[in-house]
Amino acid sequence: MKRSYVLYTTLCAVVVGVILCYVFVFSDEEIQRQVASTFEKIDIQTSHQTASLPPVEAAQDDEDIDTTDALEQINQIDEVYYSDTIGAYLVLTEQAEFFEVSGNGTRVNSVLQLENTGQARLDDFIGMRMVEENLVYAVTANGTLITIEREEGRWVEQPRKQIKGLVSEDRIFGLGYDRESNRLFMMNRLADTPDLELLYIEEREIEPEVPAENESEESTESDDNVEGTEESTEEATAENVSTNDNVSSETAVAEEEAPENEKDTPDEAVEEKEPETEWMLDSRQALSADGMSASIQQKFERFEGVGLVERQGRIYVLDSEELVLYTVNPEEGTINGQMVTPRVYDSTGMFLQDNEIFAIVHPEVFDLDAFVSVD
Repeated sequence: MKRSYVLYTTLCAVVVGVILCYVFVFSDEEIQRQVASTFEKIDIQTSHQTASLPPVEAAQDDEDIDTTDALEQINQIDEVYYSDTIGAYLVLTEQAEFFEVSGNGTRVNSVLQLENTGQARLDDFIGMRMVEENLVYAVTANGTLITIEREEGRWVEQPRKQIKGLVSEDRIFGLGYDRESNRLFMMNRLADTPDLELLYIEEREIEPEVPAENESEESTESDDNVEGTEESTEEATAENVSTNDNVSSETAVAEEEAPENEKDTPDEAVEEKEPETEWMLDSRQALSADGMSASIQQKFERFEGVGLVERQGRIYVLDSEELVLYTVNPEEGTINGQMVTPRVYDSTGMFLQDNEIFAIVHPEVFDLDAFVSVD
């Protein structure tokens, strides 16, 4: 009897607890959205990791090579970006190679060799950012914007575009994305000055140019039409009587002769070309360093920025030569700095993983031990 009492009491308590938990916790819409977002991210990572992986693409004519144990291919790292969305590292090297590496750092998922020959040879990469699950942007020191997209499970490079509006005195680095305004942004240190600023760049449609000859022809035709209107009015009045009698018969003949496919072709079947776009400088935001301490201010005068990481509305930039981590508040337009440990000395970049900032201290090979936390 006692055992049954204890059993029923326990079951009742569990049921009541589940009901109260749902009423007071999971009934909240914000919590439901967070739970749904978490499950969606897990779903994306699972589907991405279980998908068929494309082979290494060393050249079009080469045979497919297994990428399972290909980490030794990654050397002379230029930029690293960790994507929480797909649970993988994205890596750019000085040899203009783009790698996707598994989240545990043990497998190369795919490789893309960027074109790096001829007069349009790529400069050093200074920033990389994944904007969507299948869209990555990278920028070089000379202001070339590179677009890399995933198509049918394979990363491919789209036509490059030169960012317009930059000047020769600009010393740009880093790459970020403002989702509210749908703009990319970089940091800039004007040459021979202590000024630091945020550069926002925007993608705009290129308006087609109207040829000058067409404009002059249209104006000439309109003038001729005005002059000939009075002369043709009398002739048109006389011709209208006979013309109207033949309209119905000509229309019927035209409809019979018209091909059936032309009659049935809807307007939607005609594909419109996507408008051409260009990336150009939208605005410059100067950053104030008035709140810095005297010692940091002195180091800031010799500032050489490395990396650009966004976290909780702040932008973090590292000066590994002076061992200072700078924090930028874009809303207030201010920048401040604090000293970091010598472990990050001579690092070449930064990235964010699980809300923790890492510096790249050994770019010779891809190794998780080469990434040092600067928090």
